Parts: sequence; structure tokens; C-alpha cells
Amino acid sequence: MNDIDMMMNRVFKKERAIVEKSKIFIERKDVSCEELQEEYTQLLDAYQSLLNESSKITKIGDINQRKLFDANSEVESQKEKLYKLSITDYLTGCYNRRYILEALEVEFMKSKRYSFSLSCILIDIDDFKRINDIYGHQVGDFTLKTVSEIIQDVIREVDVFGRYGGEEFLIILPNTQACDAAIVAEKVRKKIAQLKFETGSQEVGPFMLTLSLGISDTHSGNPKTVEELLCHTDKALYQAKDKHKNQYAIYP
Repeated sequence: MNDIDMMMNRVFKKERAIVEKSKIFIERKDVSCEELQEEYTQLLDAYQSLLNESSKITKIGDINQRKLFDANSEVESQKEKLYKLSITDYLTGCYNRRYILEALEVEFMKSKRYSFSLSCILIDIDDFKRINDIYGHQVGDFTLKTVSEIIQDVIREVDVFGRYGGEEFLIILPNTQACDAAIVAEKVRKKIAQLKFETGSQEVGPFMLTLSLGISDTHSGNPKTVEELLCHTDKALYQAKDKHKNQYAIYP
């Protein structure tokens, strides 16, 4: 075995180790967002090291470029999978809280820089604890998934949607005023209110569900920060809750 073959074997051995390690994280269900982010960072470092070694081999002589391309492609694929997992809510499949807040920071800065309106809709499933208590957590999980899917069907491609926490979801609507966001909120509310949620039990039967929604934008109250904008949205949500739920409210 010549020097180039030995170097190639070392590169492919590292590549296999990187891929196998990332597969373990991808298949795990209990991994936290922080662990995924750390693993993603380590994978980037390992991938860069792999590229550096590959470059050295290329300079030494003519090698099997196809094998090297396949190795790099496999690592790139695992890197993309890990990144997607790190920004995705494990239960509903929509964006997780960390990503949605990062996206809101970006959209908020753009709205200030270019002087266009940015709206937020904070959505809460009414009496969700009751669903878990009566029908069980499996039905509760199914409910969260279904609500998430319906919301994603209603919003635009440019809107950003994620699970804010527990039974709360957040929609970011760029270049949208609160009055227009209210149209979206009402569409979501109606679709959910008209739906029968199955329990899988003949004894209990299906149940109905309602949502409360809070809306705010960058014009109302002139929020100076993302935190202030979210605070306005949260206050609007509680206004809807105080008015017997199953409705939206606009800040202030």
C-alpha cells in the first residue's frame, strides 16, 4: 500500500466515524436542542479537518476523486440532518422555540431598518391541561401535532411558525400590520373550532377545541426590542383569555 492509499484510508476512516456518530444523535429521541447544537458544531470542525486532509492528498497526486466526493457528500448530508434536528420541535415538526426567537430577532431588525410593519400572533390552546387529564398525554400530543399542521396550512410561505412552549405557538408575519394578521388569526381559530378531535376510544368519543390568540405589531406601542414586542403579544393573548377565550385580541 503506497502513501496515498494510506492517507486515503485514514480520511475514509474519519469520515465513517463522523457519519456513525451523527447517526446516533439523529436516531435518539431524548437529545436536547443544546446537545444537538454542540454536536452540529463538532461535526463542522471534524468536516473542516476532513477537507484539509483531502486537500493535502489532492496535492500529492491523482486520487480517486469519486470516493472523496462521496465521503464529503455523506458528511454534508449528516451535517444537514443534525442542523434540521437542532431547529425542529421534536413533537410537532415545526420550528422550536430557539429558532423562532432567532428568526424574530432578524425580522425585527429588518422591519426597523426598512420601516415596514412586522406582526406576531401568539396562540394558546384553551384548557389544554384538561385534554391531558381526561384523554391522556397521547391524545394531548396528537392534538398539538394536528393544531401545528393546520396552522402551517393557513400561513404564507414567508411567515415563520414555531412552537413557543407547551401548548403555545408563535407566528411571525413579515411586512404585515396587526389588522391583516387578525385575518390569519381568525382563519386559524375557525378551522380549529370546526374540527372534531378523535380520541381513539368508543367510550369517550371525539372532542372539540378552541384557541385564544394575541396579536401585536411594530407600530402599536412602538416596541423598541423583540422582548417588548413579545410582551405586547402576550398581553393581547391574555385579553382574549379574559374575554371568555375562543377569540383573538389585538394590542393594545
